[in-house]
Amino acid sequence: MIQSNTPTYTSIEDASRDVLEVISKFVGVNTFFIAKNDKTDVDIISSFNRDEIILESGFETLYRDSY
Repeated sequence: MIQSNTPTYTSIEDASRDVLEVISKFVGVNTFFIAKNDKTDVDIISSFNRDEIILESGFETLYRDSY
């Protein structure tokens, strides 16, 4: 049997935290995030804030109010 070093996740939230951790090592910005967007609502699944909290995980807003 071949074993894989690829992690498995039980939720999009778990996967997004790992993705943001890896990206944070290469991207030199303060804040970035992973969100669900259905053209009605925007739900922030996970966010990364390096120095200052700009956007928190779990934040929700109407699509029309996001930019």
